[in-house]
Amino acid sequence: MVHQSLEFARQGLPAVTGPADLLTSHRCLLLDFDGPICSVFSGITSREAVDYLGKQLDTPLPSAISETTDPFDVLGFAEKLGPSTAARIERAFARVEREAMAVSHPTPGAAELIRRASHRGYTVAVVSNNSASAIAAYLDDRDLHRDISGIFARTSADLTALKPSAYLLNLAMRTLSTTAEHTVFVGDSTTDIQAARAARVSSIAFANRPEKIDRLAAHGPDAVITRLADLTDALSTE
Repeated sequence: MVHQSLEFARQGLPAVTGPADLLTSHRCLLLDFDGPICSVFSGITSREAVDYLGKQLDTPLPSAISETTDPFDVLGFAEKLGPSTAARIERAFARVEREAMAVSHPTPGAAELIRRASHRGYTVAVVSNNSASAIAAYLDDRDLHRDISGIFARTSADLTALKPSAYLLNLAMRTLSTTAEHTVFVGDSTTDIQAARAARVSSIAFANRPEKIDRLAAHGPDAVITRLADLTDALSTE
């Protein structure tokens, strides 16, 4: 399912271009990890990760954070407790992510997309707020590392470097010797679309759940897809 400009125009939303046009005019394909490649907390839950990280702290979590299902909220709280605490919690977070990824559900079509894009001559890389070391382990375990030119992801407790900041996207483009004009980024969250806009990179929103379609489209991505096969199929038409 691909949403084209006419449908969005009827809804008063920003017009978008089909993914086939985006892929054929951009030779660097950047992918977010959680969502487009796998569902990180589909085995071990995000709530279990929150509980684990909370137990690593010497200070009880405030009530507003103790009920969260987002481990990044715990990391953000740890950052306020000082650099040593933040670094320790970030390392614990990376361990949890690696364990979670080992038992996670791969996104249908992700491996096929990565391999086909790479074999078609695209530069394929991962840009993610998840742990770089955990992502590397996941890709290695599934024999995808050969088709990935780089992993640009979390390596410290510095949350300011993470999306929606453009930092990781800009780092990826510099390292891969490419430019925004030749790059397209696939992400499944509003922060992904915001980061792409900040980096002046074309974006494809991956609405992997029906309720995300309108929410992501409202942020003005260049295309919206509901299956990664839409991208793989587009590569087949080149």
